[in-house]
Amino acid sequence: MTEKHLSLTEVQEQLLALPQLFEQTQDPIIVTEDDEQVMAILPMANYLQMCETIASLSQTLEIIHNEKFMTSFRLAQRGMKTEALIPLEQIKREFGWEDEKREPS
Repeated sequence: MTEKHLSLTEVQEQLLALPQLFEQTQDPIIVTEDDEQVMAILPMANYLQMCETIASLSQTLEIIHNEKFMTSFRLAQRGMKTEALIPLEQIKREFGWEDEKREPS
């Protein structure tokens, strides 16, 4: 991503041309004042995408910080890794279903 740097005065002069500039590039414009970066201007699509990403990351962090959920998740993961799942064939044998043949209805 290539940033374009404009002074606050340049931005004021080019404000009406910015929508056309963003049609050509999606790169943000960094606004400076006295050689200090004071703000960024970016296309609305980029802003909305950033908002969606932040919301998604916030949800992920909520889940990760939920100790009950993460404990359950880790236990479930361990159970699957240790093959705690019972194969269907074993269940059929235990219930005596392996010999049963279904007759068509």
